[in-house]
Amino acid sequence: MIRILIADDHAIFREGLSQILGEQPDFDIVGEATTGPDVLARLAETSPDVVLLDLSMPGASGIGLVREVAARGDCRVVVLSMHEERQYVIEALKAGAVGYVTKASASDQLFDAVRKAATGELAVSSSASQAMIRQMLEPEDPCPHERLTARERQVFDMLVAGETVSAVAHKLGLSVKTASTHKANVLIKMDAKTTADLVRYALAKKLA
Repeated sequence: MIRILIADDHAIFREGLSQILGEQPDFDIVGEATTGPDVLARLAETSPDVVLLDLSMPGASGIGLVREVAARGDCRVVVLSMHEERQYVIEALKAGAVGYVTKASASDQLFDAVRKAATGELAVSSSASQAMIRQMLEPEDPCPHERLTARERQVFDMLVAGETVSAVAHKLGLSVKTASTHKANVLIKMDAKTTADLVRYALAKKLA
């Protein structure tokens, strides 16, 4: 049996996911988590083989959480995300995830990714891999948000989600000054003047 921990802050999605996964004879849903800290706590309690991890949850989340969970070495991470952008996929895999499945994927792709992850194989859903190939073949300059570093992208996402600079600093373990510097760099790279500009951009690009 493959022991699975589901980490997503949307209750309806989480419940539906638990139901369809639970119907597979070789899957055992051992727990659910709704925040970054909750994920870490549940890991110790449930000892899963595979963690299905959403990139956007309250508290510590994103690539940093992928790295922290993967670094434990006693379970494997499959990211389950709404984001198809190449940057997200590559950063997640570099952080230690062994799978990346978009929420638009068919359920059989998710099942396949979980089974491959349990054996240490790399698994990327077709929608995510196609997005990567499509973006690599496009001759156009990268979008502004693709120029952000991993840390800047994390700050960008948190600002767009409504977090203050102080909250960003606290959740990422940074000083307020460092968080402010990251915000300034994000604004410059995004050619934006205010956080509201970032929000408008994120909505237009379906990043939020």
